[in-house]
Amino acid sequence: MKRILLLAFLSVVSLNSFAQGKYGFEGGIGYSTIKKSYITPALQGYYLARISRTFYAGGGLSFQRYSFLNSINPASPAFGDVISIRQSSDYLFFTPKAEMGFGVRKHWFGTFSMGPGIYLGGAQWRHEYQPLWTTPGGIPYGTDTSNVNTPYNVPNLIFRISAGLKQRIPTYRYWNIVISEEFTYLPGILNKVGPGLKTNFFSLTIGIMHKYPVVAMEED
Repeated sequence: MKRILLLAFLSVVSLNSFAQGKYGFEGGIGYSTIKKSYITPALQGYYLARISRTFYAGGGLSFQRYSFLNSINPASPAFGDVISIRQSSDYLFFTPKAEMGFGVRKHWFGTFSMGPGIYLGGAQWRHEYQPLWTTPGGIPYGTDTSNVNTPYNVPNLIFRISAGLKQRIPTYRYWNIVISEEFTYLPGILNKVGPGLKTNFFSLTIGIMHKYPVVAMEED
């Protein structure tokens, strides 16, 4: 009997938490902080359960693309040295997520998430310093640049820590427009060997969010 009552209580708590949660979908642009970067798409979807009046916790999925040209330019390059790397890598992140509201009406939220990302694909081109041609005696002559495609050098798993600010704009019934600015810190590097490709990431997204109404609980 006690187990049945406990199960019923947990079920009510779970349903009540779901009924007071929120979910949303956002899309926008992102930008890496490393050297010469390019604007890329940024997407995310999430569900958060209401823990208190100001605090929500849950999880989400997000897509980020890191696209940049990293010029290395060694002072005295030798043949075979890498002088620049052009990389575009896509990752899907699975992240526990939390939000804390500010103000009376909670139109502003601070956000925090962290978790792993799986490599979806992309390309990496290594530009190497090479001789223009080599004489029959094996003597290099002139200088040139060769391009080598090395996508296998991109890690299959990375980790991120993200924090940001979100604005909620109420619209029809329980639907809201949301605008999010987020900063992502990547503690690791974006290549397995060679010059370490270290970057962070900024994103600006806009989307919709559905917030379930708060259910008042009364005691008999």
